Amino acid sequence: MQQMQASDADIAGTPMRLTRTVHLFEQVPYLDAPYDKDAWRAWLQSAARIEAAHRTTIAWLRSRMPGYPQLPAPQLAPGTALTTTEYTFRLAWQPGERAAGLQMRGLPPSAARQLQAAPDQARSLEESARTLASALQASQEWQRLAAARQALDETSRNALRQTRARLRQRLSDAVIDAHEPSKALERHNYRCTVLTEEIEQLTGPAREFTDAFDAADRLVELAASDVFGQLTIHGRPLLLQHVTGIDLEPGTPRRAHFTVPYDPWLDTGELIQIDDPLVTDTCLLTRTTISLGSGPSRLSAQILPGTASLWEALTATPHRPI
Repeated sequence: MQQMQASDADIAGTPMRLTRTVHLFEQVPYLDAPYDKDAWRAWLQSAARIEAAHRTTIAWLRSRMPGYPQLPAPQLAPGTALTTTEYTFRLAWQPGERAAGLQMRGLPPSAARQLQAAPDQARSLEESARTLASALQASQEWQRLAAARQALDETSRNALRQTRARLRQRLSDAVIDAHEPSKALERHNYRCTVLTEEIEQLTGPAREFTDAFDAADRLVELAASDVFGQLTIHGRPLLLQHVTGIDLEPGTPRRAHFTVPYDPWLDTGELIQIDDPLVTDTCLLTRTTISLGSGPSRLSAQILPGTASLWEALTATPHRPI
């Protein structure tokens, strides 16, 4: 696992959905550190079971979206980073997910069974799922999606249909194989580039719906998978002290770039808090630049609005004081 993480697998950043990445990096020949194969297989089986329950829950949460399952978003066209069954950075929508009738289910089906939860644990899981679904439905992102869907007229719906048709052609297996037959990351990047090119041609209500869907879906991925995964693994965010050189990047989402005078040994995706009044909300670490000499470390993080008082942070232990 440590070798995979050091090889940019970023499995620490997505602990609830890492099995596909692990299987991909198992094919790398230089990852040959000695290990107990039986223990490794048992761990992978447990991780796969947890991921299956997680993806079931995510699919159920998505089924609460306004207009589901009739979502004419270009992002859900076949072959995109959100629908491929190949390697992707995104939390993909599973094949057949929107035809499973999840919008008619009051709870995520089979998640408690997949986790082998006791009755009291199952009730807690169900209550948590309902609470999170209600919070998502009340969010600005999902309210924006509802409004954007209502604003779609026949002209904009036709524009979305044409965009999805072009994406189906441009992201067919044959076209992607012709672009790159084997390298997973290049195939993923190609899917993202083609989608961006098509979305940039949209205007008016069609473009607003596309952007609103992106924001709504990314909120599910961020809150219910990325942040939830970090809280599951680490319990609480880490507090970074003696932070200097804070630069706040405008836009949505807001980002902070800053320097720490030591090597905190953090992985991208971890939750952090900054001991500075300029950044009071919890942040999700997105990039680290570690100096191999005597210089300080430069970090970047996405600010999670409204989280200032949600969690009490643990103080990070410096590993390399300058």
